[in-house]
Amino acid sequence: MNEGYVEGFANAYDRFWRPYPTQSAESLLSLVQSAVPEARRVLDIGCGTGIVAERFLQAGYDVTGFDRSAAMLSRARTRLGDAPVLYEADAADFTVDEQFDVAFSTYDIPNHLAGMEQVAAYLGCVYRAVAPGGLFAFDVASVEGLRGMNKMEIRDTEEAILLFRGALNEAAGVGFYRITGVVRADDGRYDRFETTMTNIVVPVDQTLKLLAETGWVDTYVADPADLLTPLAEVPESLRHLYFVSRKANPVPE
Repeated sequence: MNEGYVEGFANAYDRFWRPYPTQSAESLLSLVQSAVPEARRVLDIGCGTGIVAERFLQAGYDVTGFDRSAAMLSRARTRLGDAPVLYEADAADFTVDEQFDVAFSTYDIPNHLAGMEQVAAYLGCVYRAVAPGGLFAFDVASVEGLRGMNKMEIRDTEEAILLFRGALNEAAGVGFYRITGVVRADDGRYDRFETTMTNIVVPVDQTLKLLAETGWVDTYVADPADLLTPLAEVPESLRHLYFVSRKANPVPE
């Protein structure tokens, strides 16, 4: 049993889970072009196989991305070539040599951390990586979204056979899902893999509090389909939600 995004899963992710990051890329691009039109340098945290990074490269941005999965990064390098800077790092424990105009992460990175202390560490790392006045947007899975783990499901196609098993303990605020599968590789052979991943509940109120304590300002919550419009209330049916924040400019002395 492996914990994390192993090679077989990275392959399956690119084939079967790409609609959500593809949609997120368009929403993030619209947000950045509207909210920080002068931005040129973006940091893609947990860049995965490079789906979001590819869209920003196409739009003319300078992209730096990192992920803790070597398998996901390998596929990102194949997709993106030498245009972006890509490297291996942990979202809750990283540093950068320069500050970026924009930072973003997609597909619920905070839910994959060990607890809210690590979420706080993640927010702090990103804060130090963003230039004053810069923008930060990231998504989390809601409790309703995490309830999707409560299932056993088989997906059987010509390209893969995948078995999903999972459970969410809402009282404890933690759940897991295990994916066992066989997926056809690019060279035609079939790879078997098993991956187990833990997910924590990331409450909206605690996240807003941590953002403010870290120094982020002008924070609001948005629907993934429209990151420019703050939600007055978060619908319980919303499976994913985005937090959008700015890093304050220094106060003139």
